[in-house]
Amino acid sequence: MHPSSRYHLSSAPQSIRSALRVARAIAVVTLLFTLCAGTGFAFQDDSATPVPLAGEGDASKPCFDGRLRIRDLEGAQESLAEGLTNVDEIAKAWKPDARLVTLRLGCPLLETGYQWEGTYFSEQVQAFFETDTRAVQASEDDPREIPTLSPEGIEIRPVYVSLLRAGFDEGSQLGAVGGLTIRPSTDAQPFGPPSAPRNDVYFHVSILERGQVIDVWVAARNGTIYRYEVES
Repeated sequence: MHPSSRYHLSSAPQSIRSALRVARAIAVVTLLFTLCAGTGFAFQDDSATPVPLAGEGDASKPCFDGRLRIRDLEGAQESLAEGLTNVDEIAKAWKPDARLVTLRLGCPLLETGYQWEGTYFSEQVQAFFETDTRAVQASEDDPREIPTLSPEGIEIRPVYVSLLRAGFDEGSQLGAVGGLTIRPSTDAQPFGPPSAPRNDVYFHVSILERGQVIDVWVAARNGTIYRYEVES
């Protein structure tokens, strides 16, 4: 047999196998798109309309798609008392002397509604404790310089009103990490930009608006908004 004939005969099965692999790959891709179309699934980017959680068709509910929005702050006050009770029970089960340092409002996993989380400090073990993850972090800070967040007088709705007055869209999302964070600010433990007066409690949010992330601190005392100034 001529050498060229042997070459063509031996390479033919390899070509067939390659063609079969390509055909199978095309079939798999076609099947995936067919299944996606049949189940109503769609690939989305950040600018697409959010999909409600399973079984939730009411977009007016807080965290309806797993993200907290400015408008959700209007009705968050009603959940505060129960949320504080829950986080306090978790923290006191960790260490009886645990005291609240930071409070955060976010979204529950795969549910609508509100979820409160707390950071506590224990002088007994000189450590911070996260109620959501149960994480413990040792601290070298002077316990006398770690301010306690008193739940007395915490009002959420004024934060909502201040953000609207500042021109923010009530439909704007808040950052998934942090949501709404409430914490005291002191000289020893500042929270917020230098322009924000110390010895006050501040509400911090990262607002996603017009393709930008805007960090805002709202003073509990009078609702004044503070931001880091951009130097020109």
